[in-house]
Amino acid sequence: MKPLKLTMRAFGPYAGETVIDFEKLQGRHLFLICGPTGAGKTTILDAMCYALYGKTSGDRTGEKMRSDYADSSERTEVIFDFMLGDKTYRATRSPAQMVDKKRGSGQTLAAMQASLSELEDGKEINTLRTGIEEAAGKLIGLNADQFCQVILLPQGDFRKLLVAKADEREAILKQLFKTQRFSEFKDSLKDRLDAKVREKMEKQTREDQILSTAGAADEKQLASIVEEAEKSLQEAVETTRKQEKESNEFREVYQKKTALMGHFTELDKALKQDAALKNEEGRMKEMEASLSLIRSARELAPYFDQLDGITREGRQEAQKLKTAKADMETYTRLNETLEKRIQELDAMKEKREEERKTALKMQDLVPKAKLYGAAVQALKNAQNALSRAEEETKRLQASAEAARKARDAQKEKADAVRKSYIDGQAFLLAEGLEDGVPCPVCGAIHHPAPARGGDHVAKAEDVERAQKEYERASAAYDRANDAKEKHSTGAYAKAMSDHAKADAQMKTLEEIPEAYRDPKFLEMESTRLLTDIRKWEQDKETAAAQLRKAGADLSASQAACRNAEERREELVKKYRETESVLKEASDKAGFQSLDECKEWYKKKDTEESVRKTLEQYRADRKSTEERIKAEEQETAGKERPDMLALNEKSKALQDQLKKASERAAALKERTETLQKAVSDARAIEKELEDLRKEEGLIRGLYDLTSGKKTRITLERYVLGTLLDDVANAANLRLLSMSRRRYSLHRMTDESGLGKGGLSLEVSDSFTGRSRPANTLSGGETFLASLSLALGLADVVQSRQGGVRLDTMFIDEGFGTLDPDSLNSAMNTLIDLQNTGRMVGIISHVPELEERIDARLRVTPAEKGSKAEFEIID
Repeated sequence: MKPLKLTMRAFGPYAGETVIDFEKLQGRHLFLICGPTGAGKTTILDAMCYALYGKTSGDRTGEKMRSDYADSSERTEVIFDFMLGDKTYRATRSPAQMVDKKRGSGQTLAAMQASLSELEDGKEINTLRTGIEEAAGKLIGLNADQFCQVILLPQGDFRKLLVAKADEREAILKQLFKTQRFSEFKDSLKDRLDAKVREKMEKQTREDQILSTAGAADEKQLASIVEEAEKSLQEAVETTRKQEKESNEFREVYQKKTALMGHFTELDKALKQDAALKNEEGRMKEMEASLSLIRSARELAPYFDQLDGITREGRQEAQKLKTAKADMETYTRLNETLEKRIQELDAMKEKREEERKTALKMQDLVPKAKLYGAAVQALKNAQNALSRAEEETKRLQASAEAARKARDAQKEKADAVRKSYIDGQAFLLAEGLEDGVPCPVCGAIHHPAPARGGDHVAKAEDVERAQKEYERASAAYDRANDAKEKHSTGAYAKAMSDHAKADAQMKTLEEIPEAYRDPKFLEMESTRLLTDIRKWEQDKETAAAQLRKAGADLSASQAACRNAEERREELVKKYRETESVLKEASDKAGFQSLDECKEWYKKKDTEESVRKTLEQYRADRKSTEERIKAEEQETAGKERPDMLALNEKSKALQDQLKKASERAAALKERTETLQKAVSDARAIEKELEDLRKEEGLIRGLYDLTSGKKTRITLERYVLGTLLDDVANAANLRLLSMSRRRYSLHRMTDESGLGKGGLSLEVSDSFTGRSRPANTLSGGETFLASLSLALGLADVVQSRQGGVRLDTMFIDEGFGTLDPDSLNSAMNTLIDLQNTGRMVGIISHVPELEERIDARLRVTPAEKGSKAEFEIID
């Protein structure tokens, strides 16, 4: 990661906007961040860390980093542009803070905001607004704590990487060199091993289940069981074949006996049916006589049809007469009702005329009523506006009075502070007075009553601050008083004028009757009255029309009644004449009476069924006689079979065959099941053999990578090798800076304290012994930590571990070095410029400022601090 530009707004001691453009270094890779203590040097590092991870290099949160010098309208924000490889990114973050409201006065709480974008031609693309910390960690390759241990080395924490615990150092190395793949490879071997073990157990269980189901302890016993089952099956098949042969031979005899028994049964049925038909012979002769009478009566059908027609017409005329009489009664009552209704409507005429006059009057008053309503609303609005104006007048008067009292109180306070300051100055002068020496104020040589100091003496800045408070209170009073006067001559005066106009308008409309002041009521009521009048007129017209129609309907029903009575008399005469002619014809046909003729005529519909019954009887007699003759020929000289005995023997043979077949089928199914069990068991055993080989191979690899025998995992082995490379790279600089005394080495103790060889120790060539890194002095620790950080960056870059450590910031530490060590450290850092790595140093050591030609100078200002680059040619 290489910084390009850092923008701070109202952040820490930087009140306004401060922009640090690292491109002003003009290719220099070593620069000094200098300035007095408390000016804000470390804040620059805090801003970078906060923009990326939302936390500072120390313990302060983003909310606590808001500048005390910032105006309330300024928003605290950090914008950090940096480069990774050939891509440029921008991290932006602002903490939760109180900001001025966009509308009205006062402040509101603004939520924390953060974003991470890629820059393309200076424009933000692919912007993230959530999960910024995690995204920055993945992008840079370090989380916030690791960032502060490897790239941004805070004041007092520079030695952390050197003296970190083994597990902390392991986490950093994992992240930098992306060695998680070795651990993931080990875990994948474990998953594969577990899967193979589970698969082997499942197949072994399946094989055991197959043998157990077959009732065998092993495959040898299973083969023996299969052999016995096959032998039993062969015997059962042979038995079934014999039973089938015996059953088929008996079936042929049984079928012949059954056919003969059928002829005997049919002969019995035919003889029985013949006897029954002979018993019906007398009834058939009676049916032949009835058929003759029915045919004679049917020949008189025209006379019967004529009588039926006359009868039907007579019933129709009777119904018409009944309907006509009912209509006469209905229309008579309706005429009476309508005449009464017309009389009632005529009686309402005078009332409806009065209502018409009232409705027209209401319509004339609608425009004035609308004006009255508007005037009432206008007066109400004016009264409300006047009330609000009066309340605002009271509020502004109270506000102005409160501002006046606050101004007076601040004036008294400012006078008191000024007096305290003057008294304090007098006391300072009095402390230097000596008898016989002239007073610098009055020139007297005697000082009988010198000023005395109190518990608290105001300073000049206290006087200035109190005076500013008084001026602010005075300005607040002026604003409040102006607002009061502006309201009195403006909004309040307008409200008074509007109220007077509305009241005058209201008085001009008071002549409208109170009941007629509502225009909606007038419109609705006049509409209702006119609607009632129109309905009354329509009711009169409707009733008159209904009365005319009812009179016409009554006349028509009376005429229909007369016509129906006359037609009935004609039909009675015609019926009697036709009946006399029919009686003469029935006598000629041989009927004893007309009633007997009518009775047989009623049965005319049964003629066809009687005829068919007689024909069927004759056909049945002939068919039965033929069947008897045929069956007697089939059974002549033959004995009737004993079907009961034959059926019992047939059932016995079928049962025997069924049992034999079922036994053979069961044996066949068991044999096939056992044969399949043998095949499945052999297949599973083959799979188990392959699984055992695979399991052995995977287990060997897992034991190797998990350190079962070596007590160190593959990942830790790789990390140990990488740490050796880092230590070797660090020693190239540490030996030089320590004048060949100290070198770093990886502890190989496997007792557990060394975390698999990831702990560091320092070898001292003066003593010939190694000791823990935390036993070094302050200056020695700084040199070792610097060497380790630089060595780590070298190895990461050379191995392309996924992280670009091309920038480092060092906050203090050089003050602990003696001149020779400082010179060695500086030479080492200067040599780094050839590698292109950027190093920023925060220090108060004067020698550094003399030797480093690129400086980012931080200086306090009247309001906050400022930071600017100085390049010395």
